[in-house]
Amino acid sequence: MEYDQISSQIMDESENMVYISDPDSFELVYMNRALEEQFGTGCKYIGEKCYKVLQGLEEPCPFCTNKYLTKDRYYIWKHYNPVFKKYFELKDKLIEIDGRNMRLEIGTDITETETEHQELERQLSVEETLVECIHTLSEHMENDTAINELLRIIGDFYKADRAYIFEIDYEAETVSNSYEWCREGVIPQIDNLQDLPISLVKLWRETFQRKNKFYIGKLCEFAEEGSEDYKLLAGQGIKSLMAAPFWKDGKLMGFIGVDNPSCGTEQIKLLQSVPYFIENDITKRHMLDKFRELSYRDTLTGLGNRNLYIETIEGLQQRELHSLGVLFVDINSLKYSNDNYGHQYGDRIIQNVAHGLADIFPENAYRVGGDEFVCLFIDGERREFERRILRLRRFEQEDCMCDFSIGVNYREGDVDIKEQIGYSDNMMYVEKQIYYGNAVEGKNSYHEMLAKKLVGEIASGEFEVYLQPKVDIDTGGLYGAEALVRRRMESGEVLMPGQFIPLYEAEGVIQQLDLYVFEEVCRLLESWRKKGYRMIPIAVNFSRISLMGIDIMESLARIREKYEIEPGLLTIEVTESISRMGAEALGQLMDKFKELGFEFSLDDYGTKYSNLSLLARLEFKELKIDQSLIRDILTNRRSRIVLEHTIEMCQELGIITAVAEGVETEEQRELLKHYHCDIGQGFLFSEPIPIGEFLDKYGREYLY
Repeated sequence: MEYDQISSQIMDESENMVYISDPDSFELVYMNRALEEQFGTGCKYIGEKCYKVLQGLEEPCPFCTNKYLTKDRYYIWKHYNPVFKKYFELKDKLIEIDGRNMRLEIGTDITETETEHQELERQLSVEETLVECIHTLSEHMENDTAINELLRIIGDFYKADRAYIFEIDYEAETVSNSYEWCREGVIPQIDNLQDLPISLVKLWRETFQRKNKFYIGKLCEFAEEGSEDYKLLAGQGIKSLMAAPFWKDGKLMGFIGVDNPSCGTEQIKLLQSVPYFIENDITKRHMLDKFRELSYRDTLTGLGNRNLYIETIEGLQQRELHSLGVLFVDINSLKYSNDNYGHQYGDRIIQNVAHGLADIFPENAYRVGGDEFVCLFIDGERREFERRILRLRRFEQEDCMCDFSIGVNYREGDVDIKEQIGYSDNMMYVEKQIYYGNAVEGKNSYHEMLAKKLVGEIASGEFEVYLQPKVDIDTGGLYGAEALVRRRMESGEVLMPGQFIPLYEAEGVIQQLDLYVFEEVCRLLESWRKKGYRMIPIAVNFSRISLMGIDIMESLARIREKYEIEPGLLTIEVTESISRMGAEALGQLMDKFKELGFEFSLDDYGTKYSNLSLLARLEFKELKIDQSLIRDILTNRRSRIVLEHTIEMCQELGIITAVAEGVETEEQRELLKHYHCDIGQGFLFSEPIPIGEFLDKYGREYLY
């Protein structure tokens, strides 16, 4: 191709910016009119270095794509150009001019779409962070632990030095820093910010009333040097800050803030959303603080309170026990009773349950929460413990004002107090989910209504199963798929699982949805078999709550047999949070599933819940390496080491297939090939797509 021909074609027809350079010397040999107009100086840059003219650098670009270029096809990539302050989609290839290979680059301005995309990502980031905050508050039983973790999440989002909560005491006319998170290396200030005069936040209170937020971009612009406000903030190393109030009955109760945020300052709505969720937790903490002041006796019931319970447990850990029985009790639908009959009636229910427990377990009965009780049976015989449990069941049926859920555990010999307590707590939780999952006459609880509503929404077709392919890393062939659920609203908007699954899990009705997805997958596989398609294994996600429900194994086996699906085609996918069931209970559960021919896939391996003991004790068909680890493998040596050893571990265990999640680039795939990873899943191959689209994309080559 002659240079004049190229020049004429590009100059006359292209609105994109185009240049040609020598890949060896980096000298510019051609710039088209669109590119020249960006400089407004004609062709005076011809002969100069491309990296200096186009990128403003003194040395060749560290991201130069010369090594990837061929004559056969374009190398396509995206880049933000600091000279033009725009985003471009770039297409690079080699062309021959006068017998020499030259670099041709065509740049298309995608600033508008990229900016919209980044804004969307920022909005999604805010939503994801808010969901994470809500999860944190619901997952942690201890308020302080939950709120401190929430502050860490907020601090990390804004890349701030500190995140904190201040609370106002109107009786004492003071304001105090009640919670604080600090980035590593930042000096904590919480001890210096106790019982401050309420007058110090007068301006803050007025600003919250008017704007529902408080923002300081630069301290020097907010207050004069030497003023009380300036000294208070400067003394803490504060140069900028953001804060949002939380209210109760229209009264300002305090605020949450971050110091020196370095990103996301335009997303103050996240900070404004959080108080809505923490108000209840802070109120709970105030109540607990008052209880701690009441020595060791619960004033409503006369039982031992939580303080006495904790002290008793700590004492028992220092003793050699011959046996221990643990009973957890949780009142069902107490909120319903309080809402409909008043808290006085709710208190009578609590007192009624407490009276029964005190009669049956007079030695060690404790009220450890609003509707929760624990009884300990120390160094007693199993037969006596079981007799007392029968008495408790009779009490519930004959004399109790309410229903309650229980979790029971008894052990002789090798007594591990914490493990037994955890096991009993989990068993109580399972029974509670069963209670809320069943239609109990006269118990029109919110949970039941939610369950019935969910069943109706499933029946009306609001939920749809998507498939995301699992691909052989070496060959690129289809290995299998993962079933994922989406919810389609009347408006046509498609909701992701994170927008509805947490609610169903928190309210104990998730099993309905999990079983629906499982049956849809079985129905799909049956239709493929009847049409003569090649069958592929499909993994179905199950919540820990679903798997702990009564008759779940029988339900799954019954559905599988209904559609005559071979066991090897269905995999139950669980996250590492399932380890919270406890090793003993989880091992028994998986053994029973295995007897019915079900296999398990361990999802999200490599996240904060990572637990090697799961792999040591239990048999999994697949180990899915979390995308957070895959994302960093090209740039993070630690991630590569962890990845390599995880894959080697799977190979040495022999029965585990390593699946890499979140594979997005060919470079990641090549590195995974190098480490001999078996299977890949991610946007490089396909995002989750509807079943019809899945068949269009993979059917002809892999299924028909």
